[in-house]
Parts: sequence; structure tokens; C-alpha cells
Amino acid sequence: MEENSTSTGGFLTLKTKRQQLIAATAEFVRAHLGDPERFALLLDARVPLLSPLSLETQETMECMAQALEKGPEQGGWWCWYFVLHNRVTGHRVLIGDGGFKGPPDHDGTVELGYSLLQPYWNRGYATEAVEALLEWAFGFPDVRGVFAEAQLGNTASIRVLQKAGFNDVGPGSERSLVRFEISRQDLRASVSSRRSS
Repeated sequence: MEENSTSTGGFLTLKTKRQQLIAATAEFVRAHLGDPERFALLLDARVPLLSPLSLETQETMECMAQALEKGPEQGGWWCWYFVLHNRVTGHRVLIGDGGFKGPPDHDGTVELGYSLLQPYWNRGYATEAVEALLEWAFGFPDVRGVFAEAQLGNTASIRVLQKAGFNDVGPGSERSLVRFEISRQDLRASVSSRRSS
């Protein structure tokens, strides 16, 4: 991952080999909910036609927007938008999102989630984004661990977590889920292993 940077719009971003991850602000979330043209303008990227958001997703995003309005310093602890950036053509397209479900809890733990649009599956983009998010989160000394859950039959998502250095620790919060965890030490070992490969 390249160093954290700030885009020209003043938004928190992470750059990877092929992507720019842009941390959501209340403005981003509100545009995502109701103003597709503004959303694309803020991202400076093409936004593929997305499926309508479920009522549950809309309610979650509204809560996230409110949390970011009350505490803009929480930027980065919620949603990140994954923008694929072709450095040759300059073409930029939104390919997914992910991030955390809020700031670290009292134990220093955060939950990670992610989703990619289907045309971008199986190309390493999710792993690249997850690795960048882990490095960002563990850049904060109070973060001691990150966990994620995946559907039992979702081998692609499970593989993303394993490649990023997560360990399978057993059943998740629901019957159909499996829980994965990674500590700061696990991340160091994973990064060291990737660099020596």
C-alpha cells in the first residue's frame, strides 16, 4: 500500500497498486442515498448502475451519515468506497465498498466488512482493499484486533480473509457465518510473508 494521502477534495484516502479507497463522509453517504450524480462527482468516478438499496441498508446508511455528522473525526471508521483507477487511461470506476462498523470498542477491536460488484470478483481487488484497510486500522495504537464474518459457503470471501492474514476462529454471530480474526502480530507476519514471496 502507498502512504495514506488526502485527495484534492480533502477526503481521507488510501492508495493501493490499482485502487483508491475513499473514506465516507456524511456528504458522501447522503449523496449515495439520494443523488447519484453528486455521488459520482464526489468520487470523481463512474458509478455503475447499482441495485436499489434495501430498506435495511438505507437505514444503516442514514445512521452512518448521522454518526459522521456528529463526529466527523470518525471518518475512516465507517465506509470506504473502492475506486479502480487505471493509471494509463485515467479511467476511474466504483467497484465496491467496505470498511468498519464504527470506531474500535473498549477492547480495541473493530469489525471489517466488504463487498465488490460482481464484474470485479476474482481479480484480487477485495484482498488489495482489505489489506489496505487493515494497515490503516493497525496504524492506530489502540486497535488490538480486527474481526470479520463470512458466509460458510462463500469460499471467495473466505479466501480473501485468509490471504489477508485472518485466522478462522470458529462460528460467527449467526449459524451461517464463520468468524475470522487478525491481531497486530498476525498482520505483521502476513505482510512479511507477502513481501518475501
